[in-house]
Amino acid sequence: MRVRAAAAPLAIAAAAFAVRWVYLHQIAASPFFDFLHLDPLYYLEWARRIAAGDWLGSEVFEMSPLYSYLLAGFLVLFGEDLWLLRLIQIAVGSLTCVLAWRLGERLFGGRAGILAGLGCAAYGPFLFYEGQVMKEFLTPPLATGALLLALPPREGCSPGRGLARMAGSGALLALAALVRDNLLVLLAALAVWALWGHPARARASAAMAAGALAVLLPVGARNAAVGGDFVLTTSGGGEVFYIGNGPYANGAYVPPPWVRSNPRFEHEEFRRKARELPGRELSRGEASRFWWSQGLAWIASHPGRAALLWLRKAALFWNDHELPDNYSYYTFTRFSPLLAWTLTFGPVSALAWCGAALTTGRWRRLLPAYIAAGASMVSVLLFFNFARFRLPLVPILLAFAGAGAAGIWEAVRARAWRRCLPAAAALAVALPLHSLDWSSLAEEPFQDRLHLGAAYRQAGRLDEAERTLREVIAGAEAMARRHGGDPRRGTGLPGGITFSLALSAAHRDLGGVLMDRGSPAEAARSYETAALLAPADAAVLVSLGGALKAAGDTEGALAAYRRAARIDPGRFDVWFDMATADYESGRLVEALAALERARRAPASLAPLELADWNYGMGTVLYGMPGRQREAAAYWKEALRLNPRARQAEEVRRALSEMEVVTPPGSPGS
Repeated sequence: MRVRAAAAPLAIAAAAFAVRWVYLHQIAASPFFDFLHLDPLYYLEWARRIAAGDWLGSEVFEMSPLYSYLLAGFLVLFGEDLWLLRLIQIAVGSLTCVLAWRLGERLFGGRAGILAGLGCAAYGPFLFYEGQVMKEFLTPPLATGALLLALPPREGCSPGRGLARMAGSGALLALAALVRDNLLVLLAALAVWALWGHPARARASAAMAAGALAVLLPVGARNAAVGGDFVLTTSGGGEVFYIGNGPYANGAYVPPPWVRSNPRFEHEEFRRKARELPGRELSRGEASRFWWSQGLAWIASHPGRAALLWLRKAALFWNDHELPDNYSYYTFTRFSPLLAWTLTFGPVSALAWCGAALTTGRWRRLLPAYIAAGASMVSVLLFFNFARFRLPLVPILLAFAGAGAAGIWEAVRARAWRRCLPAAAALAVALPLHSLDWSSLAEEPFQDRLHLGAAYRQAGRLDEAERTLREVIAGAEAMARRHGGDPRRGTGLPGGITFSLALSAAHRDLGGVLMDRGSPAEAARSYETAALLAPADAAVLVSLGGALKAAGDTEGALAAYRRAARIDPGRFDVWFDMATADYESGRLVEALAALERARRAPASLAPLELADWNYGMGTVLYGMPGRQREAAAYWKEALRLNPRARQAEEVRRALSEMEVVTPPGSPGS
């Protein structure tokens, strides 16, 4: 009997793993397999620092910490074997399919459970995210496991066991919140439901809260100890809220123009702006609260626009289109034929609506699932949309979709056509919402092809990278001509200024490819075009300076850096690269002054930036008579912060020649 009971979950897990194994083998040949940028690169670099010994850190968490700590443990045990990492992640994804089966079985019976599990095994976005060096694969199993534990216990279950399950549910949701902060909304919603919907009522809600606090309080204590702010998860919530509910918001990710779309810089640039506006220093927690207040103030002063914005957020949320973030789902289908034939959000969601319509008579029993689904959606609408944000909802939808498919099949077999009417009505409402593409160029102008060009470049496939980027540029310029718009001003173009910034990014990336090809003069022309299209982008001018310096035009490079400094005097890289140009020209005093300005430019530096600064200070001081001891101190700190830097071995040799002993236990020893 036990063998028969285990047959369904084992078969589902095996099928899910087999599908994922094929997918991994297909994308392994793509340029994306080893292409890590934006969030994946941020989390890997963070994990490297943790694995190197920085387990506590020195600031309040600005990004969700759970994945990086798990990844750090993996690095300690196995090193940077990203193939093995992905194998572990698809194994967790296979567990998600078993949990989807269990949820469908608990809510609707065995047939619906099997359909939910098989649907999960064939759900393309799960494969897509499980195959990335990225945190999102963790939220579906954690949220689904929490919902399963929160469901009212079966008859005959002891009260103590029911409370233990609620505590476990709270702990899983807290862990999920350490992957995605917005899932605290789901935790709050289920805790409130437990007050009157769970047999144990207040005790169940208290048990759930206790389980959550057992996970979150140590995080809050750690944040208070190292950063002075008692923050239960991260300090980035206010910034994300402002992106989704401010003057630049459109329902997707559109950051303010003074913020770079890169997690290495994004949060610090928000904090810098928060300090400028009130004119005083703010902690990370205070800066987050400032942006919460700014977002709420905008909603209060623009209620009509805010209401329309929320409607668009809902349309984007329920749409089949996978709104991209770090990578485009649709670009990956070029390299994985399997992915192109998997289930996507639209069909699953439409069938789930049918299942909900066919099971309305069981609403009391299904109430926890309704609440979890609604809270998952609201937790995204509070902020903004990426397709990955809705992943925790998908197992619930799969359970309802299983019920819908099973119910329609039974009605058709019995020729009970009237029973299909609720499903048909739900489908009539759902199909336009799911099938029409509510996104636009404003959300993702050329993003998929820009990322493809960057991936080709990192893989060393420069011909393909250059061809891809030139195709993007030619297509964008043709579109501008058709619309009669002005790319330099963003007027008369789909997406407006976002179009211009994306075209600027294409020219910037082409400049990078040309630099790799050893054509700095041609690269400088691409960077100059990019700067014309994005005149407020200091980063492009930094790249222009680098190209001019490589072409032998040091004065032109310094002029580009000065232009960048006038646009954004708070950028570290502007002053650091200016110092490098001065140093290479033999102007050590000027280089030292620029480095000192680089240290004062932002309120704080990212760890890798601080490492670069220490390497730079040591190098400049080493060239000055009588300042070698000072140089050694900076170099030792640089080795502690980033022992893997390209210049690390050269620095170690210099320290050895100076007979400077690195302190025991440091990375440089």
